[in-house]
Amino acid sequence: PTSLQIKLVAEKAGIQLVESDQVNHIDIVFDGADQINSQKYVIKGGGGALLRENILFSLAKKIVVMADKTKFVKNFTRTVPIEVHPLARNSVINSIKKLGGESKIRSLNRGYPFFTENGNIILDSDFGIIKNPKALTQKIKQTTGVLESGIFLRKPDVIYKAKINGKFEII
Repeated sequence: PTSLQIKLVAEKAGIQLVESDQVNHIDIVFDGADQINSQKYVIKGGGGALLRENILFSLAKKIVVMADKTKFVKNFTRTVPIEVHPLARNSVINSIKKLGGESKIRSLNRGYPFFTENGNIILDSDFGIIKNPKALTQKIKQTTGVLESGIFLRKPDVIYKAKINGKFEII
């Protein structure tokens, strides 16, 4: 599991778990996406587990992503979650600005910063319409203090696009 929340649910259901550092590979990863573009790149991290999710993607022999039809776009238009070490907050915000993005620290309802299970913060960064997600992600990840970008460069092997009335399309 990529989060304590999911781990607790699995344990309650009696599902035996292992941590990703205890295996050399994962046969198949099933996950959702916050947005999927026409090139089949995905934005993830809306729940704040993007670093852990990307680690699982890197270990997977096969990736299956499921999303409803509202998540599919030609070009990315939503904010990109970026996991950042807290000490690098200001320098990363300035670097993102140089890349054309405006960043806001993700916060909880009461105004406190949201911290990932890794002890990091999330910058939700608006780049407008993203036509070249691969190049943007590579630049973001070169920034000191950035641990992960929410634009995943490993594309899913199979995508299920949920439609109305329980129907779906396989992409």
